Order: sequence, then structure tokens, then C-alpha cells
Amino acid sequence: MIRRRTAALGGFALLAATSARAQTAWKPDKPVRIVVPYGPGGSADQVVRIYGERLTAALGQQVIIENKPGASGGVGAAIVANAPADGHTLLLSPTAVMAITPTVRQVNYDINAFAAVARLSTPLLIVSLTNELGVKDWKGFVELAKANPGKYWYGSSGLGTITHLTGEVLTRTAGIRMQHAPYKTIVDAVGDVMSGRIHMVFDPSFMPQAKAGKVLAALAATKERLSELPNTPTAAEVGLDIANFRDRSWFGLFAPKATPRAAIERLSAELGKLAAEPDIQHKLMLVAQAAHHQPHDVFGKQVADDRLYFANLIKELDLKLE
Repeated sequence: MIRRRTAALGGFALLAATSARAQTAWKPDKPVRIVVPYGPGGSADQVVRIYGERLTAALGQQVIIENKPGASGGVGAAIVANAPADGHTLLLSPTAVMAITPTVRQVNYDINAFAAVARLSTPLLIVSLTNELGVKDWKGFVELAKANPGKYWYGSSGLGTITHLTGEVLTRTAGIRMQHAPYKTIVDAVGDVMSGRIHMVFDPSFMPQAKAGKVLAALAATKERLSELPNTPTAAEVGLDIANFRDRSWFGLFAPKATPRAAIERLSAELGKLAAEPDIQHKLMLVAQAAHHQPHDVFGKQVADDRLYFANLIKELDLKLE
């Protein structure tokens, strides 16, 4: 009996090992296309290009990045949802496209048409203020905003995006009232921030402007001060508790739902290796991103949990996203 059981267990182990090898044996036989549902130059574009160059070498096939902006990410999402499910077409998605917008208003894609591949990064929230305000720090801005309720504007990358919700959560937590200026892509807001037409943005792609002093980095929602911005206090240092909200901000890759598991396993594994490389981590930090890998199964659960969280948050904030 013991011998038979041992033989059976050995057989199961052999089958498991064979299955594992089969799953990791997938190789793309043509270029892999990653669709970014926003314009070039923004955070989504920066993240995927940092990974994309190295992923080309890892997969042995060219990784092509395509920017397809429009409809708050809906244009690019719809393209991937309707693409062949063979592992050769992927979507780079922020939290909004997969976990916020579809839960509160009608979109032109089905969130159930996607499978999670891997989480790539967590954006570092940096609150940037236009220099035209003349304030020196976050406290000075709050005092100014409280004295002028509704006068100042914050910019986002569109209705229902994580930057939109960041504006609502941050201003309400700080006890100030601002107006919202949604843009097709946050890159479009750069000139308006510089000129003072809008007054505050949260997108990490403003890290270079903050380092150069072209905008005031008023605070960073990080556990510790960033080495890139040592004079910028953390949210906790200025008395803001938004950690639970910020932990749900991410960039990740998705594939059409019917994509073979072997392809998803291989892509997830390769991305995990890249996220652990110091060079990738350094490049991400330069654009205010923290490398944060979650394999496909863990990331899928994260996305589902975040959908519920944000649906409840939007209801609580009574936001109108149409």
C-alpha cells in the first residue's frame, strides 16, 4: 500500500512538473503588441516603455508599444478586448480603466473580456502646484484654498480616473474645495500648470518638472521622503491619511480573456523577473513609479477587490461621472 501510494504521488508530481514546463514553454511567434490607452509621454506610456525594451529580449520577439488615447482609456481597451486571444496583444491599464470607470458608467468595452497578466508598478503620488500661486508649501496652499473656496482647479487625465478620485479624496481630506479640470491625457495639462491656468496635479509624470523647480512638489504620498525630492514632505508629515486609497493605484498588463494560460504564465513570470532588477527599479523611480510585481492570479484578485472599493467610494463621495 505504501509503495503504491508513493508511486501515485510520484506520478502526480511528474504530471505537475510536466504541466509547469508546458505552461512556461509558450513562446510568441510574432511581435507582441502592448496597447497604451493614453497618449505618449504620460505615466502609462513611461511605465510600459521601461518594461518593454527588456521584455523584447526576454521573449525573443519585438515588443511594440502603440498609443491609442480616447474615451478615458476606452478606445485602447476596446481594441485589446476584440483582439485575438493568443498572447500577442496586451493592454497596459491603470486602475481607472479596469477598476473604476466601468463600475460607475457605461463604457465601450467589457471588463469581463480581460484576464490579468501582472501588476507592474505603483505610482508615487506627488502633489504638484503651479509656481504662479506663489505659495511655498502645502500648508500655505491649504490656507489660500480655504480663503478662496472653489477658486482653484486641479487637473486630471479624465473623469473617473485615479487622478480625478485623488483630487476628490485629497481635497476633502484637507478640508478644501477645488474645481476639476479633466484632460484627454495629463500631458495636455502641462502648459496649463506652468501658466497657472490650473493649479494642482497629481500625476507622477510631473516628477521631472518638480525636480527642476518648474512646479512645486508640495507633498508625496509615500511612507518615506523620496530621495529624488528630499525636501518634499510625505502626506503623513502634513497630516493627511490617504494610504489605503493610494495602495489601490497601479499599472498592470491585461490580455483578452481567452488567452492561453501558458502565455499568461510566461508573461507574468518574465515581468516578475524584470521588476526585481535594480535597473528597472531605478528607471521607474525616476518617473515616480515603484516597481511592484503581482503575478496574474494575485493581481486578478486585487483588481476585483478594487472594483468593489472604488464603487463604494464613488457612491460615498456622490460623484457624477457622466
